[in-house]
Amino acid sequence: MKKTTLVAAVLTAAFLMTSCDEPCDCEGDEAPILGAPSNIIPLATADSLYKNYGNSRVDLIELAENITEEGDTIPEEDVRYKKATRYVSFSFSEMQKYMAYIKQQADSAGVEITDLRVYFGKNKKSAKKDAGKATVFFNPAALLDLPNGTKDTVSFAILNLPDGTKKAVAVGTVLSSSGGMTAEGDTESLSGDLGTLAPPPPANEFDF
Repeated sequence: MKKTTLVAAVLTAAFLMTSCDEPCDCEGDEAPILGAPSNIIPLATADSLYKNYGNSRVDLIELAENITEEGDTIPEEDVRYKKATRYVSFSFSEMQKYMAYIKQQADSAGVEITDLRVYFGKNKKSAKKDAGKATVFFNPAALLDLPNGTKDTVSFAILNLPDGTKKAVAVGTVLSSSGGMTAEGDTESLSGDLGTLAPPPPANEFDF
């Protein structure tokens, strides 16, 4: 009888171990189906926004960008003519890595990210890549205590302090008016420039 009981116990244990290795068909393990967030807009609205920008801004931008140092206008057929940037493309996987990284760094400094800001920028004319072209970059923002005694939501960087701790600081407190760094210690930027500039439409006849 003892031998029979031992065999039964071994078989039961083996069955349980095998069952644990098999994928569960349970409803709870299925990926949840998410509803559309509140910022989703109709496709027709997106198309209207894109065209409104093209009709009201592009000509002015190209007019301003295509003037020589002597004050002459560069004609559109000239190879030097600069087209207005209409969109910036970001790698989805790189964006996921960026979002995970800034959250990790914010958590390490004990601060909660409230916003992800998108800043407009322009490459220098002397830049090796995309010289003189418009671009955008990201920076997380948080509600911080500011040096003047107030609190506000501002873009921040991470200051690595000598004692090994991290502190979230407003970017304006570590940047000088000339663009240099003013803060003592090791300042870690969270600004992300991941974009690829695209030419004006039609980039593809099946796109906006």
